[in-house]
Parts: sequence; structure tokens; C-alpha cells
Amino acid sequence: FTASAANPDVVAAGSEVQLLNLPSLSSATNHNGGAIHFGTVGRLYIAVGENATPANAQSLNTTLGKLLRINADGSIPGDNPFVSQTTGINQAIYARGLRNPFNFAIDRTNGRIHINDVGQDTWEEVNLVAAGVNFGWPQTEGPNPPGVAGVRYPIHSYQNAGSNCAIVGAAFYRPATQAFAPEYAGRYFFGDFC
Repeated sequence: FTASAANPDVVAAGSEVQLLNLPSLSSATNHNGGAIHFGTVGRLYIAVGENATPANAQSLNTTLGKLLRINADGSIPGDNPFVSQTTGINQAIYARGLRNPFNFAIDRTNGRIHINDVGQDTWEEVNLVAAGVNFGWPQTEGPNPPGVAGVRYPIHSYQNAGSNCAIVGAAFYRPATQAFAPEYAGRYFFGDFC
């Protein structure tokens, strides 16, 4: 949407531009991901859950269970990792193997991306994003089982067994004026919803 010239708090009539239309979701009301952020060079990253169908996370035939990347105008970047293996909207796939990437954050100083993945019954994850990585869901969750070929394991995982908690918060601490001790600058903060 574009803001009205008369009032920047009001949307200009007829200004809606659809950049990307994701596939219709099933009747499942969970595992829909949902965070959207611009990266440091103007690309738009979109976290999408696997819609309660674990096989979606590994398939290159659906955007579900993925981190997507598009240009600001909605086009697909030519250097996306699966462009030559996919067609249409699936060319937006940047990383796969996610269950429910509810939130992620981009460090504005270096472009580093950490994506949280809400676990099933045992683990919550913080993953370091890179082009083409596979975070392993549903073959693996957290650090277990170790050694699954082709999987990038989380940089941090913790058990949530029986807690009914989910990793949802995500922010790199880079304030203009620091409120915490200097050693927290550049650190990644995350939190749970219980």
C-alpha cells in the first residue's frame, strides 16, 4: 500500500499491489509461520510454516515450511538457491526444513539472519540462515538425531518438553542508545510464549 499524499497515516485509495500470493492453507490453524522482514540489501524475507503437514518442509514443490526471499517489487532474485530446480512461486524458496518459523530477525550491521523454529514436543530452535540450507524438519529437531546428512543444525536449541511454550520473540540488540551493558550489543534476544 502507498500512503496518501494528504495524510501519511492513511492508505491511498487503489494503491494495493500484491507482491506474492502464497498457496491456500488447509483447515489446520497452526504451523503457519508468518514473519516478514526486509534484509540489508532490500530483499524481502518471508517465513512460512508447513501448515501441519511435515512433508511440506522438505518439498521444493511448495512454499510451505520455508524461508522465502523476493525482490521488493515481488520478482524472484536470480541468485535464489533453488531457481534452477523449481518453477513459479517456488523459485522464492531460500531455505527449507522448517516446522513453524514464527519469527526471525536480521542484524542490520552485517545481514546475519537468525530464524526461530517452533518445535513439536521437545525442542525449540534458533537457526543461522544461509542460502539453500535445510534445517531438517521433519527428519530432525533440535540437536537430535545427530549427523543427518545435508542438515544445518541449530546454533542454539533448548528443550520445551511439557512446558507448552514456543519460541516467538526475535531481535538483534543494536540500539542507538544502549540500555544494557556493552557486551549485549549485537547479541540476539529471543523469548517464549507460554
